[in-house]
Amino acid sequence: MALRKIAIMHRIFGASDGHVCRECSNFVNGKYHDRTLCKCKVYGMTHSEASDWAGRWQACGAFNRTISRGPVIREVVPDRMRKETENAPLDGQLRMEF
Repeated sequence: MALRKIAIMHRIFGASDGHVCRECSNFVNGKYHDRTLCKCKVYGMTHSEASDWAGRWQACGAFNRTISRGPVIREVVPDRMRKETENAPLDGQLRMEF
């Protein structure tokens, strides 16, 4: 089962008790084509719904901090892609059959 976006952020940065994402300086919202979009700068800013964010989520450890690493969304591998490569041999790996 895939981890939710906020669960990934909590795994990487930890959780920030007593705060929600909408209170964070990394939380961005704005209007686009008559819709209000919410994003997290640390998770990643894309034009896709995959990076949409909920302000009610418990904030992660990156709360009000400037993070110098790249966007987290680039590190996330979808389950469908993980399953295809999970059993694939690595370069130079031997295959043994009994």
